[in-house]
Amino acid sequence: MDWARRRKTMIAFGIVLVMGAIVALGWYFFIYQPPSCNDGILNQAELGIDCDGPCKHMCVVPRVDALWSRAVKTSDGVYHGVALVKNPLSNGSATGLNYTMSLYDSGNILVAERRGTFDLAPGETRVLFEANIITRERTPVRAFMKIDGGSWDKADVTAQVVRIIPGVVDEEKRTFTATFENTTPRTVSAVIADALLYDAEGILITASESRIPTIPPRGRQDVVFTWSQPFAKPVITQDIVVRLDATP
Repeated sequence: MDWARRRKTMIAFGIVLVMGAIVALGWYFFIYQPPSCNDGILNQAELGIDCDGPCKHMCVVPRVDALWSRAVKTSDGVYHGVALVKNPLSNGSATGLNYTMSLYDSGNILVAERRGTFDLAPGETRVLFEANIITRERTPVRAFMKIDGGSWDKADVTAQVVRIIPGVVDEEKRTFTATFENTTPRTVSAVIADALLYDAEGILITASESRIPTIPPRGRQDVVFTWSQPFAKPVITQDIVVRLDATP
């Protein structure tokens, strides 16, 4: 091959390289989308499409059931629906779980129903409290809680920022006192506390929910839970479940 032909070949090869580079760069900057956790493609070591592996969204989600659910009387024809729910995962959080709380009478006939949504932090135990359900002349004797839906993501357990210092139950005055301590150097807002009173068999007698707007840094707030009706049975044990309200 003479020099002129070699020169033409080299120029043609260079043009091909330049054009290839231009096409590659155009594809990379204008067409290529790097793998992500919302691209709808099974890639980057995901166990399912856009879930697990490097993605926070979980492919397999747990079943969540209420540990118990009860209807407790507050006055004639008015009941609270109360359920205790625990997140079975210590490494996953749920948002937008749906629940339906149904109250039934002794003939297993539906008396009333309430619906809502809630979230669960990793390992969290929380109360679902539906206040002042009107039943009129009908008496609910059983409560049923159905939970479904929601979205689950991988997450770590966060430390509880409010410490509970329980006081005493005064059955004559129908009160239960407690102190809530903010363990952090910043103000804690929108604290929701549920007081649960149990009989000798560990069955819920009654419950009350209270909201604390703010607790100052390293401060304390006293709360008195009250009831209008006498307790149906002697109170043997009590518990308080606290959470921070994430509702904007």
